[in-house]
Amino acid sequence: MIAELLRHQMAPIVDAEVFEIESKLSTPYKLSEGILTSTQAVLIKLTDADGVEGWGEANPTETYDGESTASVMRILQQTILPAVLASTDPQTGTMDAILDRLVPLQLCAKGAVTMALLDVTGKRMGVPVATLLGGPVRRSIPVLWPLSNGTADEDICVIDERAAQGFSSFMLKMGTSPIPSEIQRVADLEARYGTDVKFIPDANQGWTREQAREFLAGIAHSRVAFVEQPLMKDDIDGAVALCRQSALPLSADESIIDLADAAKLAARGAAKVFSIKSSKNGGPLRAQRMAAVAEAFGIGCYMNSQLEFGITQAASLQHAVTVRNLVDVGHAFMSTLRLVEDPTNFSSFVRNGTVHLPDRAGLGVDVDDAYVRHLTLSSFRLPA
Repeated sequence: MIAELLRHQMAPIVDAEVFEIESKLSTPYKLSEGILTSTQAVLIKLTDADGVEGWGEANPTETYDGESTASVMRILQQTILPAVLASTDPQTGTMDAILDRLVPLQLCAKGAVTMALLDVTGKRMGVPVATLLGGPVRRSIPVLWPLSNGTADEDICVIDERAAQGFSSFMLKMGTSPIPSEIQRVADLEARYGTDVKFIPDANQGWTREQAREFLAGIAHSRVAFVEQPLMKDDIDGAVALCRQSALPLSADESIIDLADAAKLAARGAAKVFSIKSSKNGGPLRAQRMAAVAEAFGIGCYMNSQLEFGITQAASLQHAVTVRNLVDVGHAFMSTLRLVEDPTNFSSFVRNGTVHLPDRAGLGVDVDDAYVRHLTLSSFRLPA
């Protein structure tokens, strides 16, 4: 039925504009790989033959997906967007399949196109993208706030401020301090906040197997929701061993890029939680398939982010509200609140520590075209 409607609703894409943009972070973010002070992204605006516009966003992170804003811009200009512009029937699922045959991996670039085509489709049909993905099972989701590598005293300052704004879940970035101090950090925070606050330690691949075992043993009786990516992304054997040795759930983030990764991790029992990032995983349709794999294996899903602007955040939200196996914790829809500048109104969706699904067609987010151009570092246009 939906496929039949789409055949009558879609029109060729006749114009594609691509913008590389950048924004400073309001507060520097200390991770195991260094201190981040800004973030970059690639935005796509597709316009169809009837003048309907759709926006997409790519958030490459070279350290684990091998993509950069420069490589995304290049593959979009040379290969991906010419294929989109050549299609007479650019249905999103069809284009996903064509692009997967045309270009191996390059999921961030493909994901931006997927977001934009879903945005166009939803607007043409007058429905939210969540409806195209099967329909929402919830209308709002609690939001998490991330904490840099640091001490419990530094964490407390941020937690108290954000808790007053309605946030009750916090991710503790780790991977640079001695393990005993990280164990004590968790103990001190749980002693102070009790059950009112949920914590997620995230090592960002920063530990050896021995360090991860020491940490998990040291917090064995804690109330943390799960522990994210303690080992290097390719150490699947180590992740399997940790999952067997610890009762605490472990999450895969950097380890899960495409559907094959999801299948391998699920089949081997290497994670109890999948960290889903719409851009990293190739857009909402591919992310939806990963969530389905997780559900089939009894694995929870945590909706994560990559210091994104509002388009990716909106695409992730449209998918998240359809996922039945979300973990019971705050999810990463605070990204635009951490940017000095964002050309969308996504921040207005987050109120009192909760993100709310907008009742609008497409991705549901407004994009200020002039503001995009203000933030642009480089750009190109491909007319049909």
